[in-house]
Amino acid sequence: MLNYSQDNENTHISNINHYLQLMKMSYKEAVNELQGREECQYDYFNRQSFKNLARKNFKSINKKDRMPNYNKNRSKYSEGLVLHHVYEIKFKNLSYLKSIRNHPDFMYQQKENLVYCNLLEHLILHGLIAKETKNKLGIGGYKSIPAQIEDLYSKEKNNKLNNQEKILLGAIGLEYQEYKILLAKANKLLNDG
Repeated sequence: MLNYSQDNENTHISNINHYLQLMKMSYKEAVNELQGREECQYDYFNRQSFKNLARKNFKSINKKDRMPNYNKNRSKYSEGLVLHHVYEIKFKNLSYLKSIRNHPDFMYQQKENLVYCNLLEHLILHGLIAKETKNKLGIGGYKSIPAQIEDLYSKEKNNKLNNQEKILLGAIGLEYQEYKILLAKANKLLNDG
């Protein structure tokens, strides 16, 4: 379990151990661990909006592509957490219109199939997906998320973090060098797996 309350050596060691433990788990175990920390209370999209648009292949009245309305209550972004779709072990990008059209079952958007995670945990989840699917899925997220994290550390170094970015970085709970060591371990795990 991550500790955000203090910024000291023991806290960092505890946080490092949390990430190392996640990397050793199966994808399902890691999801269960994170869902045990904080259960999602809301579906990703508004159910009625999703249902109505699914009947029209996610097109608006004027035939333009249209995403369902997001459930505004679902976000924990203000706490530095993002939502991950658990079924991305089966289908990629379940928050994107193309994928929603290909997999229009609302089940994939339900709260029990979502997990809150910080950006580094999100990276680890995508790494575990890539490992378990032999790079058929998850690899896109695994390759793109480090750039987001690197950007946060770069802005921190240059004193250019806005408040939301401070929260996102704080949710990771590591210094830059600690993050780099964990990223190297994650890469090794993925390449050796």
